Amino acid sequence: MKSIIFFVISFIISYSILYVPCYAQSGNYPTVKLTGFTHLWWQYDNNADYDVTQKLARARIGITGNMSPKINYLFLTECGDLTLMEPCTLLDAWVNFKLRDSLNIKIGQTWYKFSLSGTEILPKIPFIFRPRVVDHIWLTMGRNGSYAYDKGVEVWGNFKDNNMPWGYIFSVTAGSGLYYFDDNGKQDLAGRIWINPVQGLKIGASAFKGSSSVKITSSLGSTKAVDIPEYAGGVELCYKQSFYRLMAEYLQGYYDNYSSKSALETFSTSSVKPKGMYIMAGFKVHPRLELPVRYDYYEMDSNQQDAGLGTTTIGITWLIKKETLNNVKINYIIKDAQKNYNLNSDDMLAVQIQLMI
Repeated sequence: MKSIIFFVISFIISYSILYVPCYAQSGNYPTVKLTGFTHLWWQYDNNADYDVTQKLARARIGITGNMSPKINYLFLTECGDLTLMEPCTLLDAWVNFKLRDSLNIKIGQTWYKFSLSGTEILPKIPFIFRPRVVDHIWLTMGRNGSYAYDKGVEVWGNFKDNNMPWGYIFSVTAGSGLYYFDDNGKQDLAGRIWINPVQGLKIGASAFKGSSSVKITSSLGSTKAVDIPEYAGGVELCYKQSFYRLMAEYLQGYYDNYSSKSALETFSTSSVKPKGMYIMAGFKVHPRLELPVRYDYYEMDSNQQDAGLGTTTIGITWLIKKETLNNVKINYIIKDAQKNYNLNSDDMLAVQIQLMI
């Protein structure tokens, strides 16, 4: 069924690209524009079963445009080694109604706007990989989630002309995730708000509330599924100037516990408290060359001792062409895992070529 849906969507996209004219210059509507990017990876990790890998990590392609001056849309698919479902996955599929700069209503499927790093689109992130704390709290959005995508309604806007500019994003989603991950029939709430007290400085906070359907094994070996609440929150700071930038975030999740006792058996599971932070700095030594460095620390469960991972990433980013996002990233990743983290701590060298449509 998913393959049929994919081919139907592909046909619609192809038809739109080939036969629906784009009148962006004349102001006629609708407009249609091809959009997307690709990531080519080369990695060296001497602790893995392989020493060197090369792969097409992802290729995202879709269409975007305006249905009217106040309505825009995006349909975006992903193929590649990292895609959720082969051969391709439908990611963004939404329509946005712009009532004013301070009030937009987006309906459809898109990703959770949680945390500064999680809100930034992939082509603009400073490194090949987001911080581990972001990937493990934002990307899963709960205990059983995946891919940080869901279907619902998102309300967002900005007040950039205020004396103290600020903005917000809030969403109510189905709680089923992309391709029905974390499906329990309950809604998830996510939001982010930020202010710009001075030029170049952004301070913000994020929050998430949802639930996961968790299978629990009793003391007698029987199992049942229960819905368990989960929460996450974070604070952020970002400062950007022409030739340097600083970013820092702290994120923490809380996935609730559950206990049910009877005369015969007990169902119980403990709470999980992931948390972590990162701080990064990037320096442009040339308009086309940035040297970023980042340290991030993540604990998969702060209830456990010695279950943290510290990661230092040293990078080089070279713009293939100035004023574009086409670039080459080289990242050297140093991992320091504590004994209960259950992950190798060997270093990794990663290279990524990013090409935009």
